[in-house]
Amino acid sequence: MKSILKKLIGVKTRRRILEFFNRLWCAFCRRLPLRNVVLFYTIRADGKLLDNAKAVYDAYEGKKIVFAHMLPHSVKLKPLAYYYLLTSRVIVTDDYVRYMRAVKLREGQKLFQIWHACGAFKKFGLDAPSRLTPAEERATHSQYSAVAVTGEGCRKFYAGAFGISEDICLPIGLPRTDKILKGADGLKNSILEKCPQLKGKRIYLYCPTFREKDGNNVEFDPAIDWASLSAELADDEVFVIRRHPIMNYRLCGGEYKNIIDLSEQSTLELIAACSVLITDYSSVIYDACLLDVPTVFYCPDYRDYERGFYLSFPDDLPGEMVTSGKMLIDKVRNAEKNPPVSKIEKFRNEQMSACDGNAAKRAAAIIRNWMK
Repeated sequence: MKSILKKLIGVKTRRRILEFFNRLWCAFCRRLPLRNVVLFYTIRADGKLLDNAKAVYDAYEGKKIVFAHMLPHSVKLKPLAYYYLLTSRVIVTDDYVRYMRAVKLREGQKLFQIWHACGAFKKFGLDAPSRLTPAEERATHSQYSAVAVTGEGCRKFYAGAFGISEDICLPIGLPRTDKILKGADGLKNSILEKCPQLKGKRIYLYCPTFREKDGNNVEFDPAIDWASLSAELADDEVFVIRRHPIMNYRLCGGEYKNIIDLSEQSTLELIAACSVLITDYSSVIYDACLLDVPTVFYCPDYRDYERGFYLSFPDDLPGEMVTSGKMLIDKVRNAEKNPPVSKIEKFRNEQMSACDGNAAKRAAAIIRNWMK
């Protein structure tokens, strides 16, 4: 029956029909009473909140619900999303809420953006290439009541990226950093218990971020000779890969006992346990700098990377950049032996000044004030 309907009704017509029913459903939801509940909305994982949103969820003690579904959302799931978004007094999110382009929040509702990334490193939102038009980007972010940022110096960048007033960009710190600042030893012990093969090893943690071309995700080739890398590692060294959640493909082309993909494990736990962080354009550098973990920036595609940066790259980085996979391990060992302490401290003070271990409490206090 479905296949017959698809043949009889074209794609554009089906889309218009769905949009019509969505508008009807939203009109109905707007007539329902607002519930004194906090909605935690995320598209970063299915069925669970990740580090940042989870920290605020745990810190807030009132009535709360979770909508955690990665995109794309099914036809059956969208009505539930609209219902939650239009009937919850406060909405907390750590990423894009695409429905805000079509939905105007009701009087008394608040939308709190606790963006998943720390600091102002690579460009995003209106400042970066996107599949969205500038008008769609602005519509996505225009209804924020507050945006959490990690320091005073970051406010102007978030305001520009979201097309919003700098006044609502609040330097309260990022909630996920609380765990690092208050419980680094516990994080480290947790990952060593779950992954005993890491015990007694010098852990080189590789956390590359996703790649884009013209605003679309593309696969990334790290240009590493994995067999040579494995042979070069000493008995007490292990190379751990932690892919970005969007990267749903393998990076390592073989199986090696000293090169391990632990992408299902917590990034925070791995950073707390590692000797050196290896990354490129990822905001994990902020987690590392809070723990004084030295970072090597492995950027084989530096000349082609299209996103752009808010800082001067690579001059302002708290570590050395390398573009050749052949030089990687030598640079990593040097960073472990001679960490750039002053660079790390300067970077932390400039971009993470509001992170003191109490960010989640401050975020929860803002929510409580809205719920009164």
